Amino acid sequence: MSKILILTVGGSHQPIVTAIRSLQADRVVFICSDGSKGSKTQVIGEGTPCEVRRGTEASEKLPNIPTQAGLGELFNPNRDLILIEEPDDLSECYRKASSGIQSLQREFPNAQIMADYTGGTKSMSVGLAMAALDYQVTVYVTTGNRTNIIKVDRGEMTAQAVVAPLVAQRTIEQFLPIVLQQYNYPAAIAELKRLLSSMALPSETKRQIQDLYACCSGLDAWDRFEHEEALQLLEPHMKRSEIRQLVIFLKRVISSRGQIDKKFDASNGTNGHDYEIVQDLLLNAERRATQERYDDAVGRLYRAIELLAQIRLLKSYGIKTGDVDPQQLPESLREEYEKMRSPRGKILLGLRNSYELLSKLADDPLGQLYLENANRIINALETRNNSLFAHGFQPITSSDYQQFREVIISFIQSGIAAVIPTNSKSNPSQFPTTLNI
Repeated sequence: MSKILILTVGGSHQPIVTAIRSLQADRVVFICSDGSKGSKTQVIGEGTPCEVRRGTEASEKLPNIPTQAGLGELFNPNRDLILIEEPDDLSECYRKASSGIQSLQREFPNAQIMADYTGGTKSMSVGLAMAALDYQVTVYVTTGNRTNIIKVDRGEMTAQAVVAPLVAQRTIEQFLPIVLQQYNYPAAIAELKRLLSSMALPSETKRQIQDLYACCSGLDAWDRFEHEEALQLLEPHMKRSEIRQLVIFLKRVISSRGQIDKKFDASNGTNGHDYEIVQDLLLNAERRATQERYDDAVGRLYRAIELLAQIRLLKSYGIKTGDVDPQQLPESLREEYEKMRSPRGKILLGLRNSYELLSKLADDPLGQLYLENANRIINALETRNNSLFAHGFQPITSSDYQQFREVIISFIQSGIAAVIPTNSKSNPSQFPTTLNI
């Protein structure tokens, strides 16, 4: 693997030469100030442009930095020189350092790129250090004994800068809040995993990152309906209030799902009102809408309204919509539904048929609510049926989603309230957009 060093150059050549010799890079890129008095003369100046000063006197004059470091043909001034017009302009320094690093990463994707920010103006040093942190470049600094506050004396050494705590803090305080507000758990997980695998973190910071990683992984699993995996990841963190309330609801979701999904292991669930899986879908739809994935959001709302009827029929009447047993129906309805038996021998009920059956069952509150809202629901479902994810090719817009949501969520919430005991009513919370860990 080739090694490339990018560094800032100021008025002192010694620490720059020390860094080049210490890090033994295969290529060195210099960031210098431009102009007749700029630090570029230390790099491309002819003769002996570098001076060793004692006070105001030049005690020794030396060749340019590439010559002192013995770079020879490894240095190409047309390729390896980045010039800063305004060396005190942090914006220019950062922009040109970033551009240089990105160019090297594109050209040499497998190279080890290092940055030494010892030389140059404060803005040049800060600009390179910031760019190196942003693009995951290893940062070095050349230091020595200080006998005053002005400069480092001779006897320098180059060492890797301790940046892990800084990178971790920036990730926690700046990056994570953005992706959590978008419910973008894969992005959060990838960044936290990178920190854990590539940086030597203080023990306390490492534990914090590990806890954040576990919680984000749990929320990601839940977001993908991997409820058991989510419970395993989140339950150890129930001491945190925002996680505790989520886990309590998650256990009820697991129990609720187990009643309708017989292949699902619900042994770790907690009994609730049995419709928590429907509420879970509503919250998932909200997260997809936040991400402007309206087709996905509508798909989840469709499944939620479908599940509401399926759970009601199964829980209250023992009727499975995927294989209706006529003996579970009132005698007056058996002949009608027997005619719906498929060539494969099963009576299958879709969404509308499920609600129509509920409306025919005496005094069923969900069936009666459906009759009151049937036209609005049927019209709203056309949005889903015409979408690319169903039977059509029409993309669902934000406006389409809002209209669909207004009808479907209102009906579902009213439906759940109508069929559960008053003391079981609750409003589960959405996933947190911040994690105070």
